[in-house]
Amino acid sequence: MVFTNHASIPLAIGVWAVQDSYDYVDDPRYLSVTTLLKPTRQIILSRRVNTEALQTDVEDFVASAMGTSIHDSIEKAWLHHHEEGLAKLGIPENVIKRFKINPDPATVGETDIPVYLEQRAIKEFEGWKIGGKFDFVADGLLHDNKSTTTMKWTKGSSDKDYQLQGSLYRWLNPGIIKEDYIRINFIFTDWSKLNALKDSSYPQHRAMYRDIPLLTIPETENWLKQKLMVIEKYMDAPEAEIPPCPDEELWRTPTKYKYFANAGSQRATKNFDNQAEAYRYMNVDKKGQGFIRIVPGEARRCNYCIASDLCKQCPNKNQIIF
Repeated sequence: MVFTNHASIPLAIGVWAVQDSYDYVDDPRYLSVTTLLKPTRQIILSRRVNTEALQTDVEDFVASAMGTSIHDSIEKAWLHHHEEGLAKLGIPENVIKRFKINPDPATVGETDIPVYLEQRAIKEFEGWKIGGKFDFVADGLLHDNKSTTTMKWTKGSSDKDYQLQGSLYRWLNPGIIKEDYIRINFIFTDWSKLNALKDSSYPQHRAMYRDIPLLTIPETENWLKQKLMVIEKYMDAPEAEIPPCPDEELWRTPTKYKYFANAGSQRATKNFDNQAEAYRYMNVDKKGQGFIRIVPGEARRCNYCIASDLCKQCPNKNQIIF
């Protein structure tokens, strides 16, 4: 990639932000769990991008670097300091000794508490290699650690993706992941104590968890088979023939209907989410005065897609955020 630094981020932070130590799999027939969760159109077009010529800014990597740092710290704490940490949390010594870190599943005893960290698994399926690296599994329960905004909690907008992610990890690791739900551990990057006091639906603590039921193994395989079938069908198709990304997968915000009292107004008098309500307000309450301006919802996922320049569906070019 070609890096820019328009925000003049100092080198002390810049080197950290652009560091990428992830162990990618270099195989054209490999698809990761996180890739499979993306829209089919994005998966296919991203493979046609010359990433060496791709231009991006250092600032776009800061959020990702923060997430990676949290994951790395959690792994380090469990690998090197889990006994000390468990003791601080009040776990009895006889229980602490039962914890086994990354053991061979065949050697786990009945009283052991196996903990697996950042383990990659790859399975061949329908002519593809499907793989992924989960965050954390303790005593058969899959955990995924998310450093994200409070909106992910309040809206539940990613719960379906979390369910698919966990289901695919269990499909890949049936000998390690035993429970039929995934525990999402949220660490909120924008948490406000004041908001928590004012709103009971707002996360009440800076870190919280939510359990999400997984698909059954047959349901997971059926979803995967259908996804691979569509990818295979359009892998070499012209861009115009690849099915468009649906609004749900584009993270599209709702269309807004803005009422303006007169043509010279710079700010809307009233905003509506529903077109009928907007026109009723203008025609009934305001007796036909003013006008309605329709503001289409933003396809927010396009901002994160490296194939945006190749995609005619994308309305906002050159706005890639990693």
